[in-house]
Amino acid sequence: MNYTHTAAGLLLTVASALAAAVPAASETLSVLGSIEAPKRGHDGVTVSELSGLAWDEDEKLLYAVSDDGILHHFRLTYDASGIQAVEAVFATRLSGAAAGLVNAEGLAVSGGDNGKAGDSELLIAFEDGPSLQRFGPDGTPGETLTLPEALADPGRYNADNSRLEAVAYDPERGIVTAPEEPMADQPGDTHSIYSLDGKSWTFQAFQPKRSNLKAIEPIGGGRMLVLERTRDQKGGPDTARLRIVDLSGCGGAVACQAVDLATDSPAFDDNFEGMTRLSGDLYVAATDKKKRDTPPTTFVLFTITP
Repeated sequence: MNYTHTAAGLLLTVASALAAAVPAASETLSVLGSIEAPKRGHDGVTVSELSGLAWDEDEKLLYAVSDDGILHHFRLTYDASGIQAVEAVFATRLSGAAAGLVNAEGLAVSGGDNGKAGDSELLIAFEDGPSLQRFGPDGTPGETLTLPEALADPGRYNADNSRLEAVAYDPERGIVTAPEEPMADQPGDTHSIYSLDGKSWTFQAFQPKRSNLKAIEPIGGGRMLVLERTRDQKGGPDTARLRIVDLSGCGGAVACQAVDLATDSPAFDDNFEGMTRLSGDLYVAATDKKKRDTPPTTFVLFTITP
């Protein structure tokens, strides 16, 4: 795809105790545009607190899940100039085993890009629990997945509201997930990604404090696009930081390298939690807005290109 890109710089992460050096990124982040979502979705269901996004290429649907367990389907109209329209086409409250859980935070889809219609499956991470569970696109509950030992004990997390935050399906590693903050026995300025077979990959956080991991998305070549929400001070304004973490050649006690992607656009100066790849170098992210917030939920279309 050919897209018009705005000028964007690249920031180099500072060498840390975890990684002696960080290479320059070969990608540029460019914001194409943004659009506000309707405050009322399908059947009048409120669109708010979106914390996870996943794109189904086969169905041409954008799935979104909210903190209070509402699953939304949207259809997007977009081109190189940005997103022209967001149409809410479905909404339902998650049920089954998830009915007793709150804080649905991470969302991923498997089987959504294999050229077959009707075989997509959603993966949802719940902060309370913590729990990972399969769902049908219509919200029908499925299998609850077994977490690796490092993540299974709620007492090992840094805080009750800092448990599982992100989930993704990596063709190389299977299902991977990540907590919002490092576990209680880890350095406070790190983040880690875990596979269900117990492997883990640790990297330096964007900043030592108030840098919360919000979303992960595989981008090929053993790399992961990571979204961190930062605040310069407690209670201060939010900023989304997009970073590329190379999981190749690291893991366990060997730290991974992370490279920061910078943009001169103010579009990411907000509380972003959901992010997904649409196709090729094209991605979309969404703000997490409460019902009373103005402006409402915003979708931002962006590219990461060589």
